Amino acid sequence: MIKRIVSFAAAAVMAVTMCIAASAETSNVEIDCSEAKKASNFGKSLAISAETFELGRITENSQIVMTYEILEQKEEDLSKSLISLSVQALSDPDNPFADDKGGVWVDVQPKNYDETTATFYYEDIFKAYGSKDFSKVSHIYVTAPTTAIIKVNSIIITDCNDSVPETTTTTAEPESVPEEETTTTSAETTTVAETTTTQPESTAQSKTESSSSSNILFVVIGVVAGVALAVAIIFIIVSKKSDKAFDTATGKFIDKKKMK
Repeated sequence: MIKRIVSFAAAAVMAVTMCIAASAETSNVEIDCSEAKKASNFGKSLAISAETFELGRITENSQIVMTYEILEQKEEDLSKSLISLSVQALSDPDNPFADDKGGVWVDVQPKNYDETTATFYYEDIFKAYGSKDFSKVSHIYVTAPTTAIIKVNSIIITDCNDSVPETTTTTAEPESVPEEETTTTSAETTTVAETTTTQPESTAQSKTESSSSSNILFVVIGVVAGVALAVAIIFIIVSKKSDKAFDTATGKFIDKKKMK
């Protein structure tokens, strides 16, 4: 009995674990650093475009963990990180740090770091950027300090959404739906009106064609009747004349019977 209870409990725990794993909507993303370069004096060791990774995918639990190597160090001062992130948005006028042209460029310092690793947290990123809306971020750069030459080796971004969540601009699109419905309704109404208008025209054309056919039929019947009547009259006249003969003495037609 105890074995059955233990087995049931183990199965239940496994099922719950699988459900939790299945319901997880986030995952870790590894950035390709094969094209990373050595950099110094605020130079860029690696540029990550929005096509490679959209910063809007990060969540409140996300961390950007990177490893790097120091190729040359001018000063051994670990009071400041030897690596940082630069976030660039080419057009974001709603951001408080936007310049006159609507561009943003801010540096993010890691909360935890040493000579080979640095970890950037979501909170530090959005505070430095001035907004939680990263939809217009075009690039993320790994930048070097003035005191060393560094090169990034790996970057892992934890707890990322599979896609960028819908922004306010995206959710505002349903406002245009009523206009589309109105337009469709108008089009349907117009179509019905056109159909209604077309039906009388078809009916009138049918009536006109029927009337023309009837008139032609009556004309044909009248002509045939007239010809028949004329033939009958001619026949009667000819028949009557055939019973008489012309008298040259009197100059008149006389009955053939009287001539006998």
